[in-house]
Amino acid sequence: MLFDLRPKENRRDLFDREREFRELERLTESEWVAVVGARMTGKTSLVKTFVAEKSRRGDTLVLYLNLLGARGIKDFVARLSEAVSSKVSSREISLKLPFVEVTQSSRLVENLFSQLRTTRKRVMIALDEVQELYWVSWQFLKLLKMIHDTYPNVSFIFTGSMFGLMHILLQPEVSSPMYGRKPAKVELAPFSEETSLAFLRKGFRELGVPAEEGELREAVGALDGYVGWLTYYGNFRGIRGMSQAAALEEVVNEGKKVVGQELKNFLKGRDEKAYLTVLRSAALGARWSEIREALESRFGEFNSKRISDILRVLMASMLVEKRGEVYVVPDPVLRKIVLEGV
Repeated sequence: MLFDLRPKENRRDLFDREREFRELERLTESEWVAVVGARMTGKTSLVKTFVAEKSRRGDTLVLYLNLLGARGIKDFVARLSEAVSSKVSSREISLKLPFVEVTQSSRLVENLFSQLRTTRKRVMIALDEVQELYWVSWQFLKLLKMIHDTYPNVSFIFTGSMFGLMHILLQPEVSSPMYGRKPAKVELAPFSEETSLAFLRKGFRELGVPAEEGELREAVGALDGYVGWLTYYGNFRGIRGMSQAAALEEVVNEGKKVVGQELKNFLKGRDEKAYLTVLRSAALGARWSEIREALESRFGEFNSKRISDILRVLMASMLVEKRGEVYVVPDPVLRKIVLEGV
C-alpha cells in the first residue's frame, strides 16, 4: 500500500524507482554502494525492497542493519552479530559476543567474517542511518578498510543522511582509511510534479477514496516531490480522514520533529550562526552576493572563501541546491523550519 508509513519491502509498492533498483542490482554485483538522496526521497524503501528480493533468491547472505540510535562501534558490532545470528545457524558459525570494548571490535569483526567465509556464500550488508556512527567515524572507517581489503566476498550498501559519515565515505580525504575505496553511488532525486501527482492518484485509488485534483495539486505544490512527505499526506488525508488543511499541517508538524533534530545534529561543531544565516537566505532564494550581504550585515566583513566553503558543505549535505545562479533550500519542511527558527 503506497500510503503505509512504514518503509516499503515489496517491489510492487516501490513507486517509480525501477531504474534505481536495477542500478543498485547491477552495481552490487561488484561494488560497495552508497544510496544517497535528501531525506524523504525513499532511500530506506529502496534498500529494504532490494534486501528482501535478494534474500528470497538464496544465493547471498543479506543482512539489514538499522543503525538508528547506535552510539559507537560496540553498538555496530552488537547489531551485526544479532543480524548474523538470525540468518545463520549455530552449526555454521559460533558467535560469542562479550561486553565489547572498542579495542576488541576489529578482532571480533574479523572473527565473525572469517566464520562467514566458511558458509561459501556472498555476504551483503545494508547499513541504514549510517550517519549515526559519525562520532566514531575513524574507528568505523578502519573496520571498513579491514573488511574491504581482507574479505572480497563481503560487500556493503550504505544509506542515510548526507550529514557527516556518508559525506566522509563518498569524499574520503587522502588520510582516510577509505581513500581509494569509496563506494559507487545510486542517487534518488525527488519526484517531478507529474510523478508526484501520479503517486497520489494511485494511492487514493488503492484506498477507494475519491480525491479532488485541485487538492492533490495543492499538496504537491506544498510538499514538492518528496515521496516521504507525500506518503504522510496521503495517510493523513486518505486513511485517517483529516481535512485537507489539517493533513498538510500535520505533515509539517511531523516533519519538524524529524528534520529539526537532524539539522541540530548537523550544526554541532560548526559555526551555527553563520550556517543558519546562509540557510535562511537560501530558504528565500538568494544569489551568492545576497548571501554575502546577509552575512556581512550580521557579522561584518566576511571572507569569500568561507562563504564558498559553507555553501559547498550545505550542497554536499543536500540541504541546499543551486538552480542557475540562485541558491535554494529544496525540502519544503526544512524551509519552514529554517525560516521559523530552529
